[in-house]
Amino acid sequence: MTTTGPAAAPAPSPLLQGYLEQLAFIRRETAELTDGITDAQFGWRPGPGRWSPGQIVSHLNLAGGSYVERIALLLQDARARGLRERGDFRPGLLGGMMVRSMEPTSRRRFKAPAIWQPADDDGPRLDRAAELARWHALHDALEAQIRAAAGLDMRRIRLASPVSRLIRMSVGDALALLLAHERRHLLQLRKVTEEAGYPKR
Repeated sequence: MTTTGPAAAPAPSPLLQGYLEQLAFIRRETAELTDGITDAQFGWRPGPGRWSPGQIVSHLNLAGGSYVERIALLLQDARARGLRERGDFRPGLLGGMMVRSMEPTSRRRFKAPAIWQPADDDGPRLDRAAELARWHALHDALEAQIRAAAGLDMRRIRLASPVSRLIRMSVGDALALLLAHERRHLLQLRKVTEEAGYPKR
C-alpha cells in the first residue's frame, strides 16, 4: 500500500524571491543597528518632535503587525478558495504609487497615523528587549507570509489598509509596501545613530 504525504509547498516566484531577498537585507540592517544597543541609546531622541530608536522600532511593530495579521487571514482564505497564481501579477496603480512613495529614496514625508504612533517620552518608557523581540518576530511572520503567498494569485487577493477601508490594494502590493516601509525607517534609524549626540553606550 502506497501512501503520500502532504503536497510540497510551491516554490516562491521570482517576485516573492525578490521579497525574501529584501527581507534578508532588512534583517542584516536590523542586526547591525540594534545588536548590543543599550537602554540609553534605545531611548535617545535627537531633538523635539523626532523619534528615538525605540520609537522607530515601536512604530514598525505597530504598522507591520496590523498588516501581517490581515495578510495571513487573507492568504488562508485564498488557498481554501483555490485562487491559484496565473503569472500575471503587476503592481496596481494605487499600490504601486504607495510603494514608490515609501521607498527611502522618496522625498515625500508622512505623519504616522494615530494608530501607529509610538509611545511618547512623557508616557511609559518603551521596553527595549520586548520591542526588539517583537520586531524580530514581525520579520519572522513577514517571511512566513511571503512564503505562504507562493502559488496564489496575489493580484486578486485584496485587502483594506488598517488605517482606512477606502484604501485597498493587492496582497502583492501590501507585501512590497511593508518592505519599503521597513527600509525607509531603517534609514531613519541609521541617521539617528549617526547623530553627534547619540550616546556611546
